[in-house]
Amino acid sequence: MYRGNRAVSSVIGVILMIAVVVVVSSSIAFYFWDVAGEQTPAPQISVSHELVQDGDEQTIAVTLEAGNAVQTDRLYVIGSKNLDIGGAPGSATPALERYSSEREAFTESSGGRPPQVGIGETWEAGETVYLDPDGSVDGVTVELHWNTRPVQNVNPGTVEGSQSYKIAEFTIS
Repeated sequence: MYRGNRAVSSVIGVILMIAVVVVVSSSIAFYFWDVAGEQTPAPQISVSHELVQDGDEQTIAVTLEAGNAVQTDRLYVIGSKNLDIGGAPGSATPALERYSSEREAFTESSGGRPPQVGIGETWEAGETVYLDPDGSVDGVTVELHWNTRPVQNVNPGTVEGSQSYKIAEFTIS
């Protein structure tokens, strides 16, 4: 009779070990599936650029070609040279190199006026912003960034939050 109790004990022990393994493995699987399921919140976009004449110099016109509409208060631009963001040359709020800085918010404005880029709360396919770098446009690298929180202030704007993503980059050759 002693052997019978012992066999039952080992069966119960094996069942408990299997239960522990199932619980642990399902917890690990849940964790990894949850992590793998997380998507980068940054929008996926495609932009084009061209140079437009601006008096004796050139300005960079950047057009959103494809992708989701992007909230402008979360966008900023950085160049390998300081640059200014604004409307088209000759418009009421053109990009002007004398106001250039290391980082420019898409919602840059002054005196309580609407943003200089003139595209509203979202940047949508077909809309263009203009960038005027310090000096020549030759060799300038431009990076467009999206932040998980709105960019505060202007010239150069304050980026808060721990997640900022480069969503586009190009170099003028």
